[in-house]
Amino acid sequence: MNQGEFYVYSPDGAISGIDTIKVQGGRFAYEIPCEEEGTIVIVLPNFSEIPVFVEPGKSVDMKADASHIKDIEVTGTKANERMTEWRKNTSSQSPDGMKKQAEVFIKDNPSSVISRWLLRKYFVVTVKPDLKKARELVKLIEKNTDKESSVMRLAVGLENVPLQVGDILPAFNAKDLQGKDVLASQYRVGKTVVLVWSSWNYEGQSISRRVARKIEDMKFQGKQVPKVLGVCIDASAIDAKRSIGSDSTAWSTVCDGLMWDSPVVKAIGTTKVPDNYIFENGKVKACHLGTEDLIKQIEM
Repeated sequence: MNQGEFYVYSPDGAISGIDTIKVQGGRFAYEIPCEEEGTIVIVLPNFSEIPVFVEPGKSVDMKADASHIKDIEVTGTKANERMTEWRKNTSSQSPDGMKKQAEVFIKDNPSSVISRWLLRKYFVVTVKPDLKKARELVKLIEKNTDKESSVMRLAVGLENVPLQVGDILPAFNAKDLQGKDVLASQYRVGKTVVLVWSSWNYEGQSISRRVARKIEDMKFQGKQVPKVLGVCIDASAIDAKRSIGSDSTAWSTVCDGLMWDSPVVKAIGTTKVPDNYIFENGKVKACHLGTEDLIKQIEM
């Protein structure tokens, strides 16, 4: 790839917010202050994610062909080289197979920073979170590491259990991107659709646009439409506003810059992006729906 741009974020606090890496002439460089071991995640143009493990005083090299960008190699430290090897060895396996291999690696290497990434990716921030197994594995990780901030952050995150069908929307209060108050009580009457998205995830933005078109069609037909609440996990409200553009007043969108630590995100208990919930009079009627099922639920 001769020219382009990557998004970068960290699930464990190695960097704050979202950053970008500029690619020019097929090369790029990125430098951050680093006081302890951590993880940064590079979001590729095809929206796949590559973890890069950082250590104080260490440098890392990345190499890939633009036509085979998933085969990217990360070298320079033992953790990155082991992760590159793990990705290559599991690339042909099914999602369930990769999940099993992730569990094996975590149990064999509970003190490795790689294990924290694998736990998050395959047991927490996934289409079907397995929080019971995640809690079991994070206890093993805690037992075999000192009280590192990244491990503590991971453990605290697992205290939030995603809402299930029949659960009541918990109390919360926040400000939307327009500075208006957003209270849980405003969404406990009638039907409400909650859309969780981020500026770096195309699928989530696509779902939001699809929902917006459906609601406009329903209004045109004189049908009753549900309330909608957007929850953006970006670290920057500016990025969220830029992504929404002229649609910023379609419904309230909360983006407090706290990402997974946001009180609204914790109240819902969501662990992935994109995600969605449908509430009927304050109770979860459906959740984690595919686009077509979500649209059908909105029409019902």
